[in-house]
Amino acid sequence: MSAFYQPTAALLRSFGFTQFASPAGQTRFSRPSECGQETIVLYSDDELTLLEAVNGQLLYCFQGRIASEAEFRVLLRQVNWPAEVQTT
Repeated sequence: MSAFYQPTAALLRSFGFTQFASPAGQTRFSRPSECGQETIVLYSDDELTLLEAVNGQLLYCFQGRIASEAEFRVLLRQVNWPAEVQTT
């Protein structure tokens, strides 16, 4: 059993992310931000990457592994991404 955590598709959808096609071994989710596009890439080895595109420039915010949903929410807040469930 893995000691690492990856957010579920349902959780990411509740944050406003939409799943997009991706290469084998990856699952990609994106959502618009105030100044660009936020993308989360989940890898089959439990690693994840947070990417943000602003004005056509790609910024790498984080790449690594996390231990829990709470840590995931803290990570989103550290890179100034909303970490609350959207209600629409």
